[in-house]
Amino acid sequence: MKAHAMNLRSGSEPAAGSPPEGGKPLTISVAIATYNRAAMVQSAIGAALGQSRPPLEVVVSDDASTDETILVVGRLAAADGRVKLLRQPANSGGVRNWNRAIEATTGELIAWCSDDDCYRPGHLEASAAYLEQHPEVGLVHSGFVDWIDTPGEGSVAYRPLRTTAALHVDRRNLFRYLMRYYDWPFHPSTIVMRRRVWEQAGPFDPAYALADTDWFLRAAERFPVALLARYGVNNRRHPGNWSNRLGSARMQQEIAGIVGKSAGRLYGALSLRGWMWNQAWRAQARLRLLLTARARVRSGHAEAACAAWRTIFTLGGPSAASAWIVRAGENWLRAGAARGASRPASARQRVSPL
Repeated sequence: MKAHAMNLRSGSEPAAGSPPEGGKPLTISVAIATYNRAAMVQSAIGAALGQSRPPLEVVVSDDASTDETILVVGRLAAADGRVKLLRQPANSGGVRNWNRAIEATTGELIAWCSDDDCYRPGHLEASAAYLEQHPEVGLVHSGFVDWIDTPGEGSVAYRPLRTTAALHVDRRNLFRYLMRYYDWPFHPSTIVMRRRVWEQAGPFDPAYALADTDWFLRAAERFPVALLARYGVNNRRHPGNWSNRLGSARMQQEIAGIVGKSAGRLYGALSLRGWMWNQAWRAQARLRLLLTARARVRSGHAEAACAAWRTIFTLGGPSAASAWIVRAGENWLRAGAARGASRPASARQRVSPL
C-alpha cells in the first residue's frame, strides 16, 4: 500500500457484500457487556440482530444488574436463539465483565458493542467484507454519530468522517495517528477484529478504567488496523456515560500513562524517540486540559474545572509548580464558574464528561 500524504496509509474499501477471496464468509460474534441498562441494551441487541449481515450470535454478559436487564435480555434470548445471556454472580466493576462477554464468543470475527450504543445499518457487513478482502488487517473500526439522549430532549450529530478511503495504521505510524486524532482515535463499539487479535493482544486490563484504550494500543502494536470511511454506530451520549463518571482530568492522567507504556514497548523505556513521543503527548494533553477547564467554567462546573487545572501541573509526575499558582488558578476558576452557572446549558454540555 502506498504512503498517504500525512504518512498514514490508505486503502480502498470493498463494496458491501463483496465475496471474500477464500469463498466462505467469516462468522461474526457480537459481544455486549451490560449493567443496569435494560432499555439501552435492548436497543443494542436489536440493532445487532437486524444487521444486513446477520451475526452468528450476540453474547450479552450481565454484571449482576439490579434493574430489569435480566428479564429484558432473557425475553430476547427466548425469542431468538442467537442471543446468549451470561450472568455474573456479583458485580465485577465493569472491565472483567467486558472480558467475559468476548471470551464467551465463538465466531471467527468478534464485534464489540457497548450496551448504550447501537450499530448503524450495514456496519457488520462492511466491516467483515473489509477484513475478508484484506487478510493483512487485524481489526477495523469506523466513524460514529453522536446520539444525544437527555430527559425530554434528543438529537443526532454526525461527526465529520476523517478519511474518504480506509486509513491504515500500524506500529510504524501509531503515534502519529494518535497525535493527529487525539480526540476519539477510535470508538470501541465500532471495532470488529479477527479472533487471533484478541488471543494475541490479550484481554482488557482491569487495572485501567479506560481499559479499551490500553487494549487498542496493544492490538495496534501487533496488527495493522483500518479506519473505515463510514459511520458504524450511534454513540449514545447521556448522563450515565462511563466517561462522565470518570471525568476529563482523570481520563487525561490515565491516558498519558497508557501512551507512555506503549511508547516504552515500541521504542524501549530509555529511548530518545519514546521520550519525545511522551513529551509531545503530555504537551497536547495539557493544552486539552486547559481547554477543558475553560469549557467547565463556562458551563458552571467549578470542581471539574479545578480538577482539569490541577492535572495540568501533575500530568506525568509530581508538580514542579508552586502550590500558590494552583490555588490562585482554582480561585479564579471558581469565580468564573459561578458566573457560568447562570447560563443555559446545551444538550451536549449536559452529557459531556466533567
